[in-house]
Amino acid sequence: MTVYTLHCSQKTEIIQWDRHSFDDCRPDEADAVADEVIDVCNRAESDYKLEKSWTLEKAIEEARRECQLIVDEAMEGYDNLQHAKESWDEYNSDYKADSLELDNWGDEEVTDENCTKNKDGTVTYEAHTIHFADPYGGLFNVVKMMIKVEVIPVLQRSEHAGKRQGVVTISLAAV
Repeated sequence: MTVYTLHCSQKTEIIQWDRHSFDDCRPDEADAVADEVIDVCNRAESDYKLEKSWTLEKAIEEARRECQLIVDEAMEGYDNLQHAKESWDEYNSDYKADSLELDNWGDEEVTDENCTKNKDGTVTYEAHTIHFADPYGGLFNVVKMMIKVEVIPVLQRSEHAGKRQGVVTISLAAV
C-alpha cells in the first residue's frame, strides 16, 4: 500500500520597492539597503517535508489544512515582514497611499480554487500572502509570499527496494 506525506515550502519575492527606501542613502549605500530588505524576505522562507504519512484521501485533507495553517501564520507576520492588509489598515492615511499599486492582498482562506489535481491522483495547494518588508520602520516594500503544499508518495522499502524516494518541493514565496 502506498502512503503519502506533505512537502511544504514558502518563497518570497519583492514585487514593488517603496520609493522612500533609498531617500536617505548615498548611491553606494543603495545596494546595502536592498540587501537588508532581501535578507528580511529570505529569513521567512522555508522548505520542509512532514514526518507523518497517510492514505491518499487523508493526505489530501491534511494538505488543505496545512496550507491554511501556513497562510494563517504568514498573516501574523514575521520579523520586519508585516502582513500588508493589517499594516495598510493601520497606516492607510500615510503619504505612501498614492504610490501603492496592489491588485489584491493575497489569500486568507484556502479553498478548492487553490488546489490543482495531478495526474497521479495527488494534489497541490498553492496560496500567497502580501507583506511589507520593513527593516527600518515605515517602509512599504511589497513582498509576495508563495505557499505551496504538495501531496507526495512515500516509497516503502519493502515494496520498492533499491528505488530512491522522490521529493517534491513546496514553495512559499513573497514578492
